[in-house]
Amino acid sequence: MSLNTKDLQNYITKKSLNSGALLVGYTKIRRVEPVIILGFPFSDKCFFNYPITLTKQLSKVYKTSKNVQNIIAKTLKKEGYWAEYKTVLSVYGDFRPLAVSAGLGEWGRNGLVVNEKYGSSLLFAAIFTNAPLNTYIQDQTKEAPKHCIECNECINSCPANAFENGRFHLYRCLPYSIRGCSECLKNCRQNR
Repeated sequence: MSLNTKDLQNYITKKSLNSGALLVGYTKIRRVEPVIILGFPFSDKCFFNYPITLTKQLSKVYKTSKNVQNIIAKTLKKEGYWAEYKTVLSVYGDFRPLAVSAGLGEWGRNGLVVNEKYGSSLLFAAIFTNAPLNTYIQDQTKEAPKHCIECNECINSCPANAFENGRFHLYRCLPYSIRGCSECLKNCRQNR
């Protein structure tokens, strides 16, 4: 097939979106190696409250992400590049900083990535490659997010008081989230 960089990137984007990804972004890890970041839908409606439904939903998102990543990895390998990926269920790595760096959203007050169109109801996956892709690197020092408005609904709805003194306290949030709390997601105006 032998595509130039621009055609390869356009093909990857279109193929990913047509195969089930909601978002596709390009950035670099360690500002050296290109990474393709894919965003997939995830709803908080059954989050931990109904384990069977959650498992089915996660399974569906996982299968979709794995399918998209297989297609893209095969394409990259056919073009002579290496490609390895981590799915939405990967326990090795947090893809949120890469998603922000790729311009797929901005940091929300609840510590999640907030996308203008899809809110914070997203799961991310990554494909690492050596293909010479045109990458976008977001300025991580920006303070005020465009998509996360200052309504404070996630802050006010938090039963763990995880948002205090202008900081998000992960260790306050974690015990609640493990038990099924998703109040910040439910009350986020961007998710409605």
